[in-house]
Amino acid sequence: MGKTSAHRQNQKTGSSVSSLLSSKVLQVLLMLCAISFVYLFYSFATTKEDFFTKSKAMYEAEKQDSIKQNANLKSDKNRQGEETMQQKQYQAAKMQSDKHSQEFHKDFHALFIFTKVQSNPKLKDKFTIVFGSLFEHAAFEDDETFHIHFVCDQEGREFAEEYLKNHVAHPKFSFKVHFHNSASVAKEVFPQVQAIQTMLGQKHPYYEDTIFFISLVLHKILPDTVHRLVQLDLDLKFTVNIKDLWKEFSYFKQDNVIGLAHENQPVYRHLLWKYRQENSETTVGNPAASGNPGFNSGVILLHLDRIRSSYLYNSYLDINKLQEVVQKYSFKGHLGDQDFYSLLSFESPELFFTLECVWNRQLCQWWKNKGYQDIFDQYFHCSGAIKIWHGNCDTPIPV
Repeated sequence: MGKTSAHRQNQKTGSSVSSLLSSKVLQVLLMLCAISFVYLFYSFATTKEDFFTKSKAMYEAEKQDSIKQNANLKSDKNRQGEETMQQKQYQAAKMQSDKHSQEFHKDFHALFIFTKVQSNPKLKDKFTIVFGSLFEHAAFEDDETFHIHFVCDQEGREFAEEYLKNHVAHPKFSFKVHFHNSASVAKEVFPQVQAIQTMLGQKHPYYEDTIFFISLVLHKILPDTVHRLVQLDLDLKFTVNIKDLWKEFSYFKQDNVIGLAHENQPVYRHLLWKYRQENSETTVGNPAASGNPGFNSGVILLHLDRIRSSYLYNSYLDINKLQEVVQKYSFKGHLGDQDFYSLLSFESPELFFTLECVWNRQLCQWWKNKGYQDIFDQYFHCSGAIKIWHGNCDTPIPV
């Protein structure tokens, strides 16, 4: 009986201890949970604050990027819209010219600049040579008309009228003469080429006149009924029928809008010295056999219909685009329109058809003794029967 009571008492005591231990463990666990909860709460709160701060910053950054992208997209769309509109205008001009070209396909237009005769008497001698040889060899069909355009001052007009009256009194074909007052033409051309003229350089006293950039914009100032035109210098001599020049238009490739013969001297090799020094692999300025020596504008074939509808060509009349090209080639010229054409040919050669040298056999050798003796003949060489002699820089033309 006594042992049984003691045993029961021991069981009761053990149970109390176990309960006490279990209670303390539970308290410790509860305390740990509480501490963890507090830590997690503050940790989450801090993380949450950082998250929202960073999220807000990211949102603002994305918002600004979106605004910029939308602005750029809008700008691109505006630019594309403007370009599309211009392209449509050029396409419309092409369609219009194609529509009427057949009406005037038997009209042949040639243009000469004949100004400052009083201050340069040699021009009269050159006039006599070029027109003497032209009319000697010219021949057109009965239903064809040869149009001669003179951009001249009053003295030039009087001389031209007198010459034609005395030497072409009984022409073998139909021809018409059109006189364009040089002052009036210059006034119209000047706003369109002033910036280009300044940018390309105007150091040469002969080419500083705006009139020597007229060919760049003839497609804008001549009527749409003039579809193709040949612009010629006065210091030329023909050995063939001038009409044959128009046959060269048939050899133009699809993108060709202007035809010229290469420059027969290393003038652009010289002018491009800096670009060539910085770009040793370039062929720009090389002789024709190994590159592009640039062009000479003594004889220019202007496919006016194509020029009017050429978005690429007309884009270069924009001073900002042209400036990029000028800066790229570190270019500074002095030879009027041929500098413009040469520069464009370096950048967009597809615009140009290259005439054979026999159509513009230049005789000037000014650069031969300017440090280029060893390579001069690579530029100057021209084989074949000469069709047009060009006595540039007052070089005598063979009789």
